[in-house]
Amino acid sequence: MTTDAQPAPLPSPQAPTARADRALAPDIARGLVLLGIAVANVPFFLYGRELGILLKPVTDATADPWVNALVATLADNRSYPLFALLFGYGLTQLLTREQARGTEWPDARRLLLRRNAWLIAFGAAHGVLLFFGDILGTYGLLGLALVLLIRASGRTLAIVGWLSFGFLIVVGALEGLSGLLAKFGGGAAPSAALFNSAGAETFPLAVLYRLGEWTIGMISVPFGGLGLLAPMVLGMWAARYRVLENPVNHRRALSLVAGIGIPVSVLGALPIALALLGVIELSLIAEPFAAMLHAATGAVGGAAYVALIALIIGGRGSGRELGSPTAKPRGPISRMFAALGQRSLSGYLTQSLVFVIVFAPYGLGLGATASVAEATQIAVITWLGTLVIANVLAALDRSGPAEWLLRRAVYGRRG
Repeated sequence: MTTDAQPAPLPSPQAPTARADRALAPDIARGLVLLGIAVANVPFFLYGRELGILLKPVTDATADPWVNALVATLADNRSYPLFALLFGYGLTQLLTREQARGTEWPDARRLLLRRNAWLIAFGAAHGVLLFFGDILGTYGLLGLALVLLIRASGRTLAIVGWLSFGFLIVVGALEGLSGLLAKFGGGAAPSAALFNSAGAETFPLAVLYRLGEWTIGMISVPFGGLGLLAPMVLGMWAARYRVLENPVNHRRALSLVAGIGIPVSVLGALPIALALLGVIELSLIAEPFAAMLHAATGAVGGAAYVALIALIIGGRGSGRELGSPTAKPRGPISRMFAALGQRSLSGYLTQSLVFVIVFAPYGLGLGATASVAEATQIAVITWLGTLVIANVLAALDRSGPAEWLLRRAVYGRRG
């Protein structure tokens, strides 16, 4: 007597993707970019300082100009576009997997909208309780717009992408007006005048300040945050071709993006970096143009970083698709970064929690005295700590607490 082999059942619709089925390259990129986000964010937890180019604190510490220049070259205006690209990529992956499970578009759309709405809620909690510069709310709000584009033609995506890239350049120029604003503000731009929450003496007062700061930031998304649609749309387009799941088939394109994009990113940051080092002095007219160049090439650099990571991971594989259950990280370093990338939301929130404890006046109060170099060291140590914790959770086959909570909110008991 013989029996026909039965195909393995597809996962039920409206259920999260198992960690074993996740694409490898995006998770490694997420784990790595959290380091860039940490060193880019930590100066905003310092207070009582004059702010200079790119709103970086001006101090007398010898190492600070070098640290500021290095972070401006490698992380500022590069980490968040990279994460935005992965956000668009992941949103498209989610839709593709729901379609493969047999989910109809109206149900899939409701899932996407629900996920982005909850992301806004997480962003509100993060922005009000921990860090006014929260990006989750911005991504969630822009994610609602992406739902309108997720099934659009390639031509439409290209038009939206280029228009938003132009907007990103304009916003970059406005970011460079900090020197001009300082001049008309009396020659200095004290951090307390811009970010009251960083130096608030008590936690309730800080929450009150952050409520206003985060709300203003969210209201300004249609004016200042639309530039992030450019990398998000690029991520959506790349996901349609499964570029990061199977980089071997896209090696030439990825090589071009990495080979051209990384030098462009570094060269585009050079004027800002040299000005931070004091090698050159940017005039009030030149600074907005330098900031514009910094922002534009930063978006290119973010895409180039992802391409380089995909090339490295793809080059170590056996040709299998890196998004398949049989494709596992080959080395311990890959596994370490992927573990954090799978828990990137928890890692991101943990950074802000540690920074508040260490730097806020109602915490250890180091924000008033620490140099930028010292704060950056703390940021790196914090990232390393989240890397260790993520790998402990991976060994226990546990998700991050924030990921668990978000999945529960979006999927219910299936999360």
